[in-house]
Amino acid sequence: MKPIVLFLSVTLATFLLASWLFSLSSDAEKLDLKVNRFEQSLFEITPDNVTELSAKWVDDFGAFDEVFASQIMQKGNLTDEQYNQELVVFTQHKDMREAYDSVAVMFTDFSNIEQELESAFWQFHDDFPSYPIPEITTFFGGFNYGVVTYDDNIAIGLENFLGQNSKYYSLLGDPSYLRFQKQKKFIASNVMEVWINEYFQEYLGGRDLLSQLIYKGKVMYCIDKMLPNLSMEDKFRFTIEQMDWVVENEASVWQYIVHEDLLFSKDEQQFRTFINYSPFAKGMPPQAPGRVAYYIGYKMVNEYMGNNEIDVEELMYLTDSRKFLQQSKYKPTK
Repeated sequence: MKPIVLFLSVTLATFLLASWLFSLSSDAEKLDLKVNRFEQSLFEITPDNVTELSAKWVDDFGAFDEVFASQIMQKGNLTDEQYNQELVVFTQHKDMREAYDSVAVMFTDFSNIEQELESAFWQFHDDFPSYPIPEITTFFGGFNYGVVTYDDNIAIGLENFLGQNSKYYSLLGDPSYLRFQKQKKFIASNVMEVWINEYFQEYLGGRDLLSQLIYKGKVMYCIDKMLPNLSMEDKFRFTIEQMDWVVENEASVWQYIVHEDLLFSKDEQQFRTFINYSPFAKGMPPQAPGRVAYYIGYKMVNEYMGNNEIDVEELMYLTDSRKFLQQSKYKPTK
């Protein structure tokens, strides 16, 4: 029996050692994403402490201090004293304070989103090792900005993700299809799309629909890799019904694009609703969501990656859309 016991002991020791080494490796690979909560400091402002607090922002929040002053508060030629007075007025305005209170309640705990973004940016780093990983700064900007980039960093206007039923979007007159986009669960996919666009939109290749749907497909291919635990409808920011419809009607959408001579068209008026937010894709049944070309492009890119030996970074640099279509062998046949 002793040899068996010894063998089991050695096997157990080997397993434990391998588990420990894997744990160390996983910890080493874990991305430490820095998240700054600017809105919390902003709404601590009072007439008595505004000068002291705002003077610390450049140290606490880096370049975002200037972004907030110039783009969101539109400081312009205001003196520091005048700007501080504007900050007090902004943060003590009844409507802004009420809206911020909603943000504070919904985003008291940002850890789940932070973990989601850490995982996504780790995959981004793995696919694009020469590109930077941002700091994330959350803020409240009076409903003017959603997700923006600055100096290789990202800022998220949290008041734009309070949920489709938030009264503020109705008061602002947002149509229902845009209110749907203002959900907390869409933050990560928004952030990753903005970040990918920051570095790769220059490789769009052309203004025709084919070039644009291939580019959108590349973006969605990356998002699919970077957010593996997110449902497909949430990656595309569709409803479940819209997602089901585009999956079932992929071939019909493709046939419509081809038969209506839209594929090589550069007249964006003809296909704008296929690539932008819209109640539905013009010319298609009302079930067809705006941005339906994202899904067609995504499927085409998947086909391309299955038929060609190429890594993700090389994929993003391809700009010959007609050659891409040919080499993808994309032909949906439902």
